[in-house]
Amino acid sequence: MRALIVFSPVILFILFGCSSTDNDSTTYSGTVEGHKQFIQAETTALVDSIDIDEGEHVSKNDSLLTLDMEKLNLKIAEAKYAIEIAEAEKTEAEASGREELIQQANEAVKQAKIKEELLSLEKERSNIKSPIRGRIQDVYISEGELANAGENLLSIIDPSIKEVIVYIAEKDLNKLEHNQSVELTTNAYLDKTFTGKVKNIATEAQFTPNNIQTKEETAKRVFAITIDISAENELKPGMTVYVEL
Repeated sequence: MRALIVFSPVILFILFGCSSTDNDSTTYSGTVEGHKQFIQAETTALVDSIDIDEGEHVSKNDSLLTLDMEKLNLKIAEAKYAIEIAEAEKTEAEASGREELIQQANEAVKQAKIKEELLSLEKERSNIKSPIRGRIQDVYISEGELANAGENLLSIIDPSIKEVIVYIAEKDLNKLEHNQSVELTTNAYLDKTFTGKVKNIATEAQFTPNNIQTKEETAKRVFAITIDISAENELKPGMTVYVEL
């Protein structure tokens, strides 16, 4: 008589920080992160000085770095000289009594002053200041390097905005929705439960591992869920938190 052997299929989810419990729920973990804000150059110029170091705490309006203003100062000087010439020509036009010449001269003075104001504003922006209170995360440029307009020069972590990203299995995706409140726990406070709000749910799945070669591995779909925990003061960047679904 032949023995009938039945193999039960088992799908092994290899997820970042997740574990199953006896009641078919799953606990997912993630790390608290502060909001990263990138500081960019608004004009193209050489970096004259960097006034901060990575890891340093800064307050709002603290100087971060200064761009070279030598060429800009020359342009401002030229713009001021152009204003003087335009005003002299305006005086001559007014002396002639010809209305059309006066209007042209007035417009020339106006345009010259606008150019000088724009250049002065550009000079002011060459001293790049911190828009927030936070901690310097990364500095991407060095003194003497060329900073291009729109280029990221450094990043600041804003501790007032905190979030955690957890990667949940496809089977648990229907348990969450946007703006839903979720409970979190952490090893630092074993007797406390914290509350977060679902800020974003990824619209596309990721796979773990990234190199999918077999049909079975495609079952390891995970979705990135971003949870806002800014209101929880005791949760600090770097802490591990857990969400049970």
